[in-house]
Amino acid sequence: MVRPMDSGWRRFGYALEASPGLVLQLVGSAVAWTFVQLSGMMVAGCGPERPCNHTLTDLATNGIQPALLVAWAITAVLVFAVPLVWGRSPLPVLLIGIGVSALLTVVAYVTLSIGAGVM
Repeated sequence: MVRPMDSGWRRFGYALEASPGLVLQLVGSAVAWTFVQLSGMMVAGCGPERPCNHTLTDLATNGIQPALLVAWAITAVLVFAVPLVWGRSPLPVLLIGIGVSALLTVVAYVTLSIGAGVM
């Protein structure tokens, strides 16, 4: 059971405790975006033997960065709002945000693989 916190200063401190996790999510998102961008070199083997769908590959490589940034921004707002407004732990919100970022990365990689004709 989650008990609401007493003072505003305690809530503010609780919100700041989530900051390292939020920075970790941002760094992880940058690594994931770089991984998908580097995986875009799968398209180098496209040719008559292996046709590629360039729409899917472009969607995966160019759409991953904005999607990860939006997921991070929503997580950042909620991580600070949940303890400040409702007095609850920001950890579940942070874990959901990290999970959504990981899911976006997997979807982008699979889309890139399908578009490159690897899958």
